[in-house]
Amino acid sequence: MPAASAAALKEETLWRGTPSAKILFGQILMIVVVLIVIPLVTHFIAANISDLEMGARAVRMGWWITAIIVLVQLGWLFVALARLRSTHYTITNQRVMIERGIVTKSVGEIDLRYIDDTQFFQSLVARLLGIGNVTLVSSDKTTPVFVLEGVSDPRTVRELIRSQAYQVSQRQIFTRPT
Repeated sequence: MPAASAAALKEETLWRGTPSAKILFGQILMIVVVLIVIPLVTHFIAANISDLEMGARAVRMGWWITAIIVLVQLGWLFVALARLRSTHYTITNQRVMIERGIVTKSVGEIDLRYIDDTQFFQSLVARLLGIGNVTLVSSDKTTPVFVLEGVSDPRTVRELIRSQAYQVSQRQIFTRPT
């Protein structure tokens, strides 16, 4: 086998990453809003109650409600962070892989030869944070759509996948039935 062919068959990692923790910005913002809004509302309600003891109870109730909501939101935040940290994306010169799982692991992959289209999407907030989703549309029967969520610099990641998929498809030998 010629050296050039052997080098073309060797799998090399081109990019490795995880979803950015910036994707949790909305959840963190919601915790801050709850910490501000509920106490303000309960203090406003308490200020309009003529009975001082009832007003004090309303304020205490507001702080309890705030604490419970924030604790639940923090629980969700830590679970989401654990999921992000246990998700790994790998792009090689032959395939794209997504490894997921906190307790159990699963690996999904798509061969670059089967990728038909690549797209990326950024919301306004995601653009400001420099993250986005890269979607791979393929002719793979088991995984026709593959999404790399919350990656940093999604345009560059998309372009890397697109150019590698094109390069792999150019190396492919196509034959026609006779």
